[in-house]
Amino acid sequence: MKKHLDELFLATLDQGSMPLPDDFDDDKRNVNKAILDKIALGLDYPCYPQLPGTPLKPMNMALQFLKPLSETNPNIQITGQEARLVSDRINEPPSVIGVQRAEYFLNFLRESGHLIKAKACVTGPFTLASYLDLRNLMKCGASKPEVVSTLARILSRSCKRLSDFGFDLVCIDEPFLSVMLGREGEILFKYGEQFIIDNLNMLIAQLSCFSAIHVCGRVTPSVKAVLLGSEVDIVDHEFAEARENVKAYNKNDLDSAGKFLAYGCVSSINPHVESVEEISSGLEEAIGVFGERLLVKPDCGFGGMIGVPGAYETVQKKLRNMVAAAKTIRKRAIGS
Repeated sequence: MKKHLDELFLATLDQGSMPLPDDFDDDKRNVNKAILDKIALGLDYPCYPQLPGTPLKPMNMALQFLKPLSETNPNIQITGQEARLVSDRINEPPSVIGVQRAEYFLNFLRESGHLIKAKACVTGPFTLASYLDLRNLMKCGASKPEVVSTLARILSRSCKRLSDFGFDLVCIDEPFLSVMLGREGEILFKYGEQFIIDNLNMLIAQLSCFSAIHVCGRVTPSVKAVLLGSEVDIVDHEFAEARENVKAYNKNDLDSAGKFLAYGCVSSINPHVESVEEISSGLEEAIGVFGERLLVKPDCGFGGMIGVPGAYETVQKKLRNMVAAAKTIRKRAIGS
């Protein structure tokens, strides 16, 4: 465990998405730019770029996996940004889905001589299912346990592939859990906590690298119980725009469960650039509350800032200051 603490204490990572239009299927100019800029920032675990699509070429965290899945599943029909579930039966595809962008990223790093640690993100089964018939929340794919479990089995193959391919950290993105587990004492669709835990554990069961689960929004008691009850190494949340989350965990929670906390310390929606001093102050406070089981990251991905004037340059400044603050506090903590 000491090795994990040494390696992960105030390690920096990003969530993945950046405010540049997706061009992965074209010349990859934006993809390559995002990769090189992440390398230059000095992130400890940079994530492969997830870039938002355009109205003519839709792409998002769900379509990245649903599009290839629909190619062998006529029961999944995609029109523009919408995905429709014709039948609850989903056939497992013959090949692993959704990993091409991640593999391109790691090959790019290797071929360019940047032998650094790398992070991959995979959209979780509950969030992915929620995009199926999204317009009707109570009847969307996430309300169907057989759909969720089938997607979990399919995505577990993607996660294992990324771990075997050489990624050092695989993060399961599950923003929909903040909706499902958002109300006190009540879980949407009447799922039990163990059903959620079992399907999350399925994705990380065969990983040989670090695992994380990202849930944005407020950390409710149910979110906390599910994540601490899972086998994941790192629980990942936003704190810059959700200050109440500071009260969600304490040092004993993390120590007892053997978890690390990825601490969102810069806003992914506010264009204000947090100074090194602002971020440093927040990290010192976080160490006082959570102890040394702490990683440093933005709240969420920055794809939602696309269209904001100067968004990409703003994001670069935010991440640069975040990396500088983490290095300063880590040096101070280790030296004390």
